[in-house]
Amino acid sequence: MHISTRHPDATLVLEAQAESLASDLAARLVRPALGRRSIDAETDRMARLLAQARTAASLRRRALGRGPHRKGSMEEAEAHRLKDLHRRFAIWRAIIDALRQIERRATFPLLPRPRDVLDPRAGIDAIADIMFTRAHRAVNPVPQAAGSAAHGCFADIPTRVSLFLEIAHLAYRLLLARCHDGPMRFLDVGCGGGIKVALASGLFEIADGIEFDPGYAETARRTLPLMRAQGSRIFECDALGFDKYAQYDVIYLYRPMRDDDLLRQLEGHILAQVRPGTIILAPYQTIEAHGDQLRRIAESVYAAGISAKEADLLARRARRIGPHIVHPRREIPNQTGWLAPLWKACEANGFDPAAWE
Repeated sequence: MHISTRHPDATLVLEAQAESLASDLAARLVRPALGRRSIDAETDRMARLLAQARTAASLRRRALGRGPHRKGSMEEAEAHRLKDLHRRFAIWRAIIDALRQIERRATFPLLPRPRDVLDPRAGIDAIADIMFTRAHRAVNPVPQAAGSAAHGCFADIPTRVSLFLEIAHLAYRLLLARCHDGPMRFLDVGCGGGIKVALASGLFEIADGIEFDPGYAETARRTLPLMRAQGSRIFECDALGFDKYAQYDVIYLYRPMRDDDLLRQLEGHILAQVRPGTIILAPYQTIEAHGDQLRRIAESVYAAGISAKEADLLARRARRIGPHIVHPRREIPNQTGWLAPLWKACEANGFDPAAWE
């Protein structure tokens, strides 16, 4: 339906047309990127509708005048609606920019490429890793309990924060590539003082940890609220007896057992429970001894219980997921309105419209 931008109802009609188009686009974007039909024409139409709505709103504001309008009058209600619409225009524009990036069909590496020796960011990363290791030890200065050592557990070993975040980010993208439904759930097996659980809470709605050592577990319970990971839980128990691995989508472990036989037993216990497609983050080589139970996606990143063909398809889909991370508890802007499903669909493709606001 064509309507003049001078018509008093033009903004309402144009928004209704854009809402219908946005709904169709959101439905398209929930499908995997590989093989998805182009959205270029629809994105162009969204841009045209935005331009027309801007013009119509400007003309309508002039017609209404500056006010003030009588309280409770139709003019006052329309002025408020146009004010909200003006705020929504920036969101509308940001979504169009995100859609343009999605339509470029660019591929992104599964893991960041190693920094060149002359890249200034290499030095920055090195300093961040060193300082994080010191912070890790400051957060958990508690010595390992004798019972934990006797049980075969390693002490709380810090992982390079850059490595952990790289593989956790890939796990996040793999879940998006799989069109994951519901909250993303992360578990750290042998979480020590809980600092990696806190880091993971910035990517996954649920981030929990298992810890055998009572002192470490108490430190983790104290640390998590301080790092604003209030929803995270610490299970103080033996990972070999834990029976809830199937509840998680991403499981991280970094040689929690010193004894190779016990470590192999723990890995087998985990793999026997997890659902097909569960992402295993394990930055050590010996886990690959489990053969076809694990498919390597990238260095230190595996998918459990799927075929080599399925793993290859998952990796190819993940390369089409954009680089953005959306904090699981972040709310979308207040004036998003009918654009909310399309905003969320862009996020689910790894492109955060907030980056273009």
